[in-house]
Amino acid sequence: MTNEDLARRGFATGTDVYHRARPAYRPEVLAYVAEAAGLARDAHVLDLAAGTGRMTRELVALGTDVTAVEPAPAMRETFVAELPDVRLVDGTAEQIPAGDAQFDAVVVAQAFHWFDAPTALREIARVLRPGGALAVLWNERDQSEPWAAELVAATRWEGFRPYLVDRDLGTDLDASGRYEPAVRRDFPWTDRLTHEQLLERVGTFSYVVAMPEDERAALFGRVRAYLPKLPDPVELPYVTGTLVSRKRR
Repeated sequence: MTNEDLARRGFATGTDVYHRARPAYRPEVLAYVAEAAGLARDAHVLDLAAGTGRMTRELVALGTDVTAVEPAPAMRETFVAELPDVRLVDGTAEQIPAGDAQFDAVVVAQAFHWFDAPTALREIARVLRPGGALAVLWNERDQSEPWAAELVAATRWEGFRPYLVDRDLGTDLDASGRYEPAVRRDFPWTDRLTHEQLLERVGTFSYVVAMPEDERAALFGRVRAYLPKLPDPVELPYVTGTLVSRKRR
């Protein structure tokens, strides 16, 4: 199964649960990205692969002029219910429905691993103004503690091989020849979740939604078998990774 198949199937249903259960971005992360990417009030910002609009809401709160692009119909439906007054268009990172040099910044939150990176970076550069910023953010579970690594292993599916944003994006940015060297900064934090909330979050992973029923049942069986080893609620460690780069002038 290709990443495109996984994205199509994994985001076709349950977007209301996705919106509720996925982790938000911490205030210190948002403040850093706003400063590093120059998200000044009234700046024209593209929220690319906006999903249900969780990052879009934060960009609107900054006072920026936001256009959101999202390819999945179910995601767009939830987005409109949450943010009816924000411009939302159907499109992909590989074919952005916007004119050349239209935006001061492009923000990609928890989505770059779905993109065809070389094509997407070319399109992002096309719609960015010279000197405009690309900001990529992603929440990932911190596996530095053995118990956290064991929990991640219980939720792993061997059929899924995602693009590794933390390892590959800097290389692809350099190879494109269109961007200044990216600045990487990580933010560790913890999320307090009950066991039921943790199970709900696992159920929003696109590959979990898309995998065959027997494999999904086996995955949840592994997670439920592991949960008694953890306190309830559990302080789940995360790291928010950020990469900010600018289009060459």
